[in-house]
Formats: sequence, C-alpha cells, structure tokens
Amino acid sequence: MLMNVLGKKKIIIETNDFKICLDNNDKSCDFSFLSHAHSDHLFKSKKPVISSDATIELAKIRGYNFERLNNVPENISLIDNGHMLGSKALIINEDKESLVFTSDFSTRNRGFINGFKPIKCNKLIIESTFGNPFFLFPDYSSEMKRAKDFVEDNLKKDYLTVFMGYPLGKIQEIQHYFNDSNSSVHEKILPYNNAYENFGINLGTKKNIEDANILFSPLMRTNNNFFNKIKQVRGVKFGVFSGWNLNPSYKNRFLADEGFTISDHADFKDLLKVVHKSKASEIFVHHGSSKEFVEFLKMEGFNATNLD
Repeated sequence: MLMNVLGKKKIIIETNDFKICLDNNDKSCDFSFLSHAHSDHLFKSKKPVISSDATIELAKIRGYNFERLNNVPENISLIDNGHMLGSKALIINEDKESLVFTSDFSTRNRGFINGFKPIKCNKLIIESTFGNPFFLFPDYSSEMKRAKDFVEDNLKKDYLTVFMGYPLGKIQEIQHYFNDSNSSVHEKILPYNNAYENFGINLGTKKNIEDANILFSPLMRTNNNFFNKIKQVRGVKFGVFSGWNLNPSYKNRFLADEGFTISDHADFKDLLKVVHKSKASEIFVHHGSSKEFVEFLKMEGFNATNLD
C-alpha cells in the first residue's frame, strides 16, 4: 500500500504499519509528529510524539508536556527545516515511495539557523504562509544591516531602540545578531531565552533597561503603560520584525517607527524552488495562501491539492 495523505485541517499519514498525525492529535493516529513549539502547532495529547529535544523543552515552557515515542519507526527521519530552534521537517519512506512534510520552514540561513534544503520525494506536503507572488523578501543581510543602522542612528540621539517580534523564535534570532550590543530583554521573553542558552545559543549579555541601547520585546502596541514609563525618562524608537512588513501598514498596527522584513518562513520564490526541486508527483498545500498557491502550481502543471 502506498502512503495516503488523509484529512482536511488535521493532516494524517497512513502507512502499512501506522497512522501518524502531523502537528495535531487525532484518536485514529498511533502517534504524532510535533515540528516545533509555536503555539499554532502545539496540541494536547496523551499519545507519544516524535520531536526534537529543543521543541519538547520549549513546548514545556508553554505548558505542554509531551511523552516521547521511544521506538521511532526506521522509515521515519527528521531534518532541520530552517524555521526556529529545534524545528524539523518529517520524511517517511515506504514501498520505494517517499513523503516530505515541511511544516513551517525557511530556506535562508539566518545566524544560528541553517535553511531548509529541498529534498526529492514522491509526495510533498508544504506550508504556504506566504504563497502569494506579492511576498518576495529582501536579502537577509541587507535588511539586518538596515536594522543595525537604525540602532546606530538612535544611539547618536541617545534614544533607546526597542525591537519587537514574536517572543519565541523570531526575537531570539534578532538578539543573536545583536549579541555584542548592550541589550535588555522584556521579562516575557526570558524563559525562552534561558532555553536557547541551554542549547548553546549565545544571545548576548543582559543589561537593565536604563543601561541598555536595545530592548527586545514581544509584539505589542507602543502606547502601553510599560513603554510609556520608559518614554518619561528617555527617547525611544520602535522597530518591528516580520515577513508581513512587506505590507507598509503592518508596522502601524503596533505604532512602530520602522519595520524590517525578516521572516522564518519561505517567501513565494523559495516555496516554488522547493516544489520544483522536490520533483514530487503530488503536492499537498496547507496554511496561509494555500488556495492561491495551489492555483499557481496547477497553472505550472503540478498535481496540487489544497488541504485547507
């Protein structure tokens, strides 16, 4: 029997010997695969999971305690998918057929994160968060250089720079780039930072806010009480990091001064690259711009299915 991709919303793979849920839990599955610890991929489960050590640890911080699957089937393997610390793509081989589930991924090297390397397979299950031709990201190094210039310009005016991003994954990536700067961290980020440090990722020396040049913060509107207290004693400039910054209005949601287009997802061009290099005869697309991406793939002659 060839592997079957089952379900809408809940993605389930059926093989000769087992059923595995991908980033979800269902009573029909023998066990689950957990790709990473972002909240939209976590799930409650009494069944064991296949996952990385870092993902299990980060999920625990978020209140999810997973049992590890002790005897992982020999035809299952995990590889780095370039999304965040501990994130993995899943590969299943059976009956001379191979399936790859990317989960959230990026092909770009970013600091301590190595980008996902496309893999040849028969069936590819790929995310499409930015599966619209509008989303073409700028060069990573150039965009981070722009962020560095933003900090230096603020320092000349004795302003504190506040960099905001998703508190798990994105903000640690930015901290690592600025790890030689005098920086402080919002308390909600500290538990994740401690886990990163435990896995050997240097995020830089922590300072009190009054002694810092940069403050790393979760995403929030900049007119709240926390920031207003800082503004009473010091000038502040705000920058927000996200792939959504390609939309000029994104930074305005947070009343930020500047937006930097840094993403832990693949952009449209990189999504296409992974599809083409996979040589897959069947493409299954989920999340984000799945409808648009499937329509584009079909125009290019691919056998593509929308799982959303």
